[in-house]
Amino acid sequence: MNIKSDLVIVNKPVGQIFDFLTNFNNFEKLMPEQVVKWESNETSCRFTIKDLAEIGMKIENIDHHKAILITSDGKVPFEFTLKVNLEKREEAQTAVNIDFDGKVGAMIAMMAKRPLTNLVNHMVEKIKHHHS
Repeated sequence: MNIKSDLVIVNKPVGQIFDFLTNFNNFEKLMPEQVVKWESNETSCRFTIKDLAEIGMKIENIDHHKAILITSDGKVPFEFTLKVNLEKREEAQTAVNIDFDGKVGAMIAMMAKRPLTNLVNHMVEKIKHHHS
């Protein structure tokens, strides 16, 4: 299942957004209120989605100032990747979007598509608002 977030424009330099997003200690600020029991260090995090599941993520690969590849980590309901894409627009302007790719069956995909779409859109909006 592939989901692409909305594209947002952040009025900050790409380097500042990149530095923020390559530290998982900052990701808690991007999560919706249903995320509880947050634990993180710079390269990984664990959290619980209230009444659903525990999720772990880690930074797998970094393309300096262009993309951050995040993968599921540990025991998770299904394997997934998040790719945060960054594009310098002007000196102090960055375009950001998130691509989600989950390895799920058709039934789970039907149930999870809307909440996951809402999640990635929530995250990019929080990136934008955190840096305004």
